[in-house]
Amino acid sequence: MKRNGKSFWFASLFLPLQTAADAARLYVFCRTMDDLADVAVTVSSRAVLAEVRGELKCGVSSNPTVADFLSLAREYALPLSAADYLVATFIEDATTEVHIKDESDLVRYCYGVAGTVGLMMSPILGAGLPHAGKAAVHLGIAMQMTNIARDVLEDARNGRRYLPGCWVDDKSAQQIATETTLRPHIAAAVAQLLELADRYYASAALGFPLIPVRARRGIEIAAMVYREIGNRLCRDQYAWWNGRVVVPIWRKIVIAVSVYLGASGLRHKAGTRTADLSLPLAELPGAQ
Repeated sequence: MKRNGKSFWFASLFLPLQTAADAARLYVFCRTMDDLADVAVTVSSRAVLAEVRGELKCGVSSNPTVADFLSLAREYALPLSAADYLVATFIEDATTEVHIKDESDLVRYCYGVAGTVGLMMSPILGAGLPHAGKAAVHLGIAMQMTNIARDVLEDARNGRRYLPGCWVDDKSAQQIATETTLRPHIAAAVAQLLELADRYYASAALGFPLIPVRARRGIEIAAMVYREIGNRLCRDQYAWWNGRVVVPIWRKIVIAVSVYLGASGLRHKAGTRTADLSLPLAELPGAQ
């Protein structure tokens, strides 16, 4: 986690030790599935992901990572339907090119790779399902949208466009990566994406009181650090072509202090629309 998920690792320092350890176990499983999807242009990698789905259904695996996740799932009664949907989304994502169609397609994708992780994190944090599920899903979606905004250039170079086609005139990943005249248009789409992410962050904030006090601050810090990526993109005029935005350690410490002082700034704002955020997620596990 410290090597590949620096923001999550930093936030985990503010969780109870056992909670942080078990959250790291979940991270290892999810990260392994993600890494397989990144190299799954090979038939063998897709086959491994498909095999994992079968192991999740039967509850037994010879793969140490999957076996440990299954043990974790039994300990906390984690929703295996969420894990199955996560892996299924990675299998679908494991193609040479990805082009999201519209906003609903984007939200459902973000649910698949990150909202599901929120659902599985909730029991580990002591925020029981189903009452905390919607907020957990929305936080995962918000974070994934932030990821997409941060990684537009990197994803485009890998043949993947997660910005909705209807926002970017259906420009391909290759066009986004190579045609400099598109930069202002894509920047506007990044701004639109971060605005949508903020609505999901605001909805997720409604669920913070459902997390036990000892774990709540760590999750607020994780959310605030992630949202800071979008804030920095905003301050840079959404210059996505400059490469990946990072939050320096000094800024993470400032955010952590602000959370402990009760001034994190990530609170649900009166009048912020949240009722329609779950509409694209109808019938998906734990999303309503």
